[in-house]
Amino acid sequence: MVEKKSGGSVKLRRPVPDKTGSIDSRDGVLIVITQAFCPNGHNLVRSEDAHFDGYPGITLFVECGGWSGEITLSPIHGDHARVGIPRNIPNGTRCIVRCPECEVELPRLASCGCEHGGELLGIYLRSDLSEGDMVGICNILGCYRSRVMDKWEILSEFTEEQES
Repeated sequence: MVEKKSGGSVKLRRPVPDKTGSIDSRDGVLIVITQAFCPNGHNLVRSEDAHFDGYPGITLFVECGGWSGEITLSPIHGDHARVGIPRNIPNGTRCIVRCPECEVELPRLASCGCEHGGELLGIYLRSDLSEGDMVGICNILGCYRSRVMDKWEILSEFTEEQES
């Protein structure tokens, strides 16, 4: 499920925390992933895991640079915050991303197009595992390219060009 506070498709810029540390929307749009599922239907948004600006994060099992464990990503599209991955793993490291419940790998959607040759991996937004409703995240640590699709329409996309 996607909570979207505005209408239409949007290309996001990175959300900016206000003076209190809360994430503020840009251009009146804030897209928050409120439920997300692995290919076997396990919900990756768990209320007991880390929260970001009041929203529970998306928890994944990651194998990266000789390390493996759970990480939690911000559910706010464009916010790069994450909890759990060691800081000594360099950006550009390819990761294997799995469900923390059943350890199934996330499906590959497409090439990312980033400088490290990453792939966009899919997280389903609906419990019926509709391929038209997904979030795509890159499997390269430090690449923040991502997109949110609703009924095959890209609702939002975050690319490196938008970071400048």
